[in-house]
Amino acid sequence: MKAVITGENDERVGVNLLDNNGAEHGIEMEFDGEIKHHQCDEYAARASKRTSEENEHNNQVRRFAKYYVFAERGYDTVEHVDNPTYIDAVRRAIGDLSDAEFERYFGALHKQLQSHQENVERPVDLPADVRSPDAVVYEQDIYLGIDLDDERVGDRVQELANAHGLSLENHSDVQPVSELSDSDIDRWKAVGDDLVDIVDREGLDPDLTISAVSGIHVGYPDARGKHQVQKANDPMNRQADTRLELLPYAPSNLDELRDHLDYHLRCQVRDCFIKMGLVPPEEYQVLGFGKFHDARSYDHFEMYPELHKQDGNHTPLLS
Repeated sequence: MKAVITGENDERVGVNLLDNNGAEHGIEMEFDGEIKHHQCDEYAARASKRTSEENEHNNQVRRFAKYYVFAERGYDTVEHVDNPTYIDAVRRAIGDLSDAEFERYFGALHKQLQSHQENVERPVDLPADVRSPDAVVYEQDIYLGIDLDDERVGDRVQELANAHGLSLENHSDVQPVSELSDSDIDRWKAVGDDLVDIVDREGLDPDLTISAVSGIHVGYPDARGKHQVQKANDPMNRQADTRLELLPYAPSNLDELRDHLDYHLRCQVRDCFIKMGLVPPEEYQVLGFGKFHDARSYDHFEMYPELHKQDGNHTPLLS
């Protein structure tokens, strides 16, 4: 897979790409990643006239084009939950959490997983039409934030909060968004916007940390085999930076869960690169369940190895 940016104006970016099948593609996309034009003379124009493998090569190119523009130009062209850069940032941030912080964010998830192997009350009831208790996928959205303990950034945040009439006292306490007034929410958004401008202007490189997680979503196949998701509460009004997608395997304790999440997110990073037609970096060349939709692709397409098959070990993808 190769790519080069061919042009850019006030509305779009153009990319020329060569896929792994040797076909050339021309793509134009807007700065939010919406593809407005995709030309490839090697394949039929209509998807119904292409083979499933040709359609997948097309999809690989579109995914890679979005990521390439993100990497080269910095535009937010890839949904964060499908962007290996964001997924890996979340993985590293989870590894940096204190034990107390990790339990606060992921303790309920651990109990939910334990309930499949031990007599533990589930924090979230399974949907009534789940056919088998183990035929579920647990999803949890994770949001990144700036580590306010970083003195360079923390001082700036304090200044901005004061300027907007807000207080950072007890900022470590978790306060539901529903308890904030509309004016408080607007002022905190203004603080965030101002902070982004300062970080960009002054070239700060703040540490990222976990700022929030959603409730536990439950994915399951309905009677027709279509994947459904029972949604839980979500504390943020923006796109998640990563979404855990876990099978009902229960690590025995929170330390093992932390290791399990690290490995799971490495599998997700692997999936992102594989589905762009790229070989993942060595650290992510592993076998195991990462992203649900990609696991289905590995089952369906002969062009992909069965990377999601688990053998109980942290197994390298390549020997």
